[in-house]
Amino acid sequence: MPTLSYEPLIELRKKNRGPLSGMGGPPTLPDRSPNAGNVPPMSEESKPSEETAPPQERTATSIPGMPSPDEFEQFTPELARDFFLSVLDYGQEEHEAKAGIIQELVDLLLPEAKAIAQPIRSRTTGDAKPPEALEQQFGVTVRERAATWLHEPAVRLAGNSRRLEPRGSSPAESGGELRRELFVLTDGRLVTVETVATWFLKDSLRVSGDTLVGAREVTPSEVLRSFDFVSILKVMLETLFDGAAALKERNEQANDIVERSGRFFTIIAQVAVSMKENADQLRKVGDTLA
Repeated sequence: MPTLSYEPLIELRKKNRGPLSGMGGPPTLPDRSPNAGNVPPMSEESKPSEETAPPQERTATSIPGMPSPDEFEQFTPELARDFFLSVLDYGQEEHEAKAGIIQELVDLLLPEAKAIAQPIRSRTTGDAKPPEALEQQFGVTVRERAATWLHEPAVRLAGNSRRLEPRGSSPAESGGELRRELFVLTDGRLVTVETVATWFLKDSLRVSGDTLVGAREVTPSEVLRSFDFVSILKVMLETLFDGAAALKERNEQANDIVERSGRFFTIIAQVAVSMKENADQLRKVGDTLA
């Protein structure tokens, strides 16, 4: 019976005892391109000598458009401002790359997600308060609520919340919490659901309820504006394992689980290495030119 493929992680550990195994030095992932293994070895003549080999460490001057030290004297404040504002846009490129990773991982784990998906909201769940009342009590903006997928199976990927202070009563008598949750539907769509959990005292008893205030489909790029990238990846990883276990128990495991899980683990490993290298580089900021 096919099972999860751990080959990418095993090869990663064998090749380099790098950041993932706590031994230092960035590991190199195996080349899985169609031409891998067909590249002829480099001849001794074509190999760069130690004297001419390019330096491995990136420096500040390796940034495209960065002036050389001799040119800094001609760098006006206006040019400097425009230059640094432009290079900080690399952050947007990172954002787009992470969005692409989320989308690919979603596609890879759909069979396992379907196996453990649960309805987002029960059909019998009603609103504790009229949405209009929440607008008056807490100043909450009620968004689109008529989503056809609210009762469909999904897997929760992330969530966050913030406390709401009542406008017309004491915080000791009533209160609320705005909750935003991210789900992946079984067809791969990403959706967010916003609810307000409220409570108030009635005859010394605490009465609580839940009211839907927003539900909409979102893109991976929008997801990253509200939820933590690494937290989402961790839940996706758990979803893959839990779903695979559930399918195996039912004897319904997908035939392509080896290929998909191998690709999934490769992406996770590459992300981990990239983040480790980036963190190491950021720690050196301020020291390289000192």
